[in-house]
Amino acid sequence: MRKTPVVMGVLAMVFGGLQVLMTGVSLLSAPFSKQMMGSMGKAFSNLPRKPGDPDVGTMMDQMAKVAEELKLYTYLTGFGMLAFAIALIIVGYLLYKRRAQSRKLTVTWAIAALVYLPIQIWVHAMIILPRTQAVTQQMLNGMDKGASQFMQGMSSVQNIGTVIFYVVFYAPFPILLLWLIGRQSAKNDLLPAQMT
Repeated sequence: MRKTPVVMGVLAMVFGGLQVLMTGVSLLSAPFSKQMMGSMGKAFSNLPRKPGDPDVGTMMDQMAKVAEELKLYTYLTGFGMLAFAIALIIVGYLLYKRRAQSRKLTVTWAIAALVYLPIQIWVHAMIILPRTQAVTQQMLNGMDKGASQFMQGMSSVQNIGTVIFYVVFYAPFPILLLWLIGRQSAKNDLLPAQMT
């Protein structure tokens, strides 16, 4: 028997655990985002600034309002990622133990993750980013032309960057699982199904 299921199982548990940690911190901090941004806004408002420079404190207050308005999407995508991460840990454990049902569950998880990924990207690129970019755009209106054009260029790159980030960080592992565990020959690397 090859060690592929064991190695992929360990990787699945590690990646799933890291995602649970990151998503958990994000979900736990979400209720306090408005207060944190409000505090940062007050701190920035107290800093000295040149005449004509945008008020970063006001922008942070507006971002806090946007964060509050987008909280539903934050929770939906966060709990979606949390569910996938917990499922990945379970799938990883079954792979590690070479359980016969792990192949079917792994393939199902990988396909579901690849189907969910465009939804996650769409929510961030089409709902969340436009709202945050609108606040940034308001701040840019008060800046000089050169800085404003630079920041507008950065905003347009942000959408592409979001898509690239999600594809690079979240697509390879499900694809790798499908390739290695989805093969018919992978059945030989698992223990026979136990009769009940």
